[in-house]
Amino acid sequence: MPQHTSLFILASQHPRAGKTLLSRLLIEHLRLSGKTLVGYDLDPREPILAGYFPKLVSTADVTDTPGQMALFDQLLNDSGSTGVIDLGYGLSERFFSVMAEIGFEQEAHRRGIEPIVLFITDSAPITSRGYAQLRRQLRQTIFVPVHNEATSFMFVPQDFPPSRRECGLIRIPRLSPIVRGVIDRPGFSFGTYMDHQPGGPTEVHSWISGIFRQFRDLELRLLIGELESSLRGRRAS
Repeated sequence: MPQHTSLFILASQHPRAGKTLLSRLLIEHLRLSGKTLVGYDLDPREPILAGYFPKLVSTADVTDTPGQMALFDQLLNDSGSTGVIDLGYGLSERFFSVMAEIGFEQEAHRRGIEPIVLFITDSAPITSRGYAQLRRQLRQTIFVPVHNEATSFMFVPQDFPPSRRECGLIRIPRLSPIVRGVIDRPGFSFGTYMDHQPGGPTEVHSWISGIFRQFRDLELRLLIGELESSLRGRRAS
């Protein structure tokens, strides 16, 4: 069965929603899984993700048409690597509009790339409306809702349905301010921290392992869904 490589696009409707933190966690999980990775930081003002992974994540300016075309061409050429895009706040609407206009979904699937949007939710009505619009706009893209408890108290499932039944909610538990200060330090590595437990597991270990487990579950569900789809296609033919 032909297997797709994943292109994860991390987006949020509002700033300071935890998108770059989620990007860091996802990159470290994928790296520990042995995946060949390529990352992009699209925040034109403050490319924090690139600062954490200077050898892995490159910056890209998509505020004009040449920059947009260069990025989408590069994404298609990186079909052998799992991609992670940290979509800077304020760029989501334009990025996804261009993605739809140029038929990126169709060409990505032709090259074996599966676009997956991890969308950080919140309780603002504009956010659920934006999520629904994106799903209508990009019908061949997988959408996975993410609830960050540190920035949004409530999650309403009917406002953010996943695009597939196997792509349920990812939940980022709230951390104490002291612990949050630890993981936000420049150069902090989740993977390295998990490898060193001289005094036994801490709150941070449990927090990281729980999120990594959700990533693994998502990847497994996507793989099973891909297998089922392939089997249905063979039966139909």
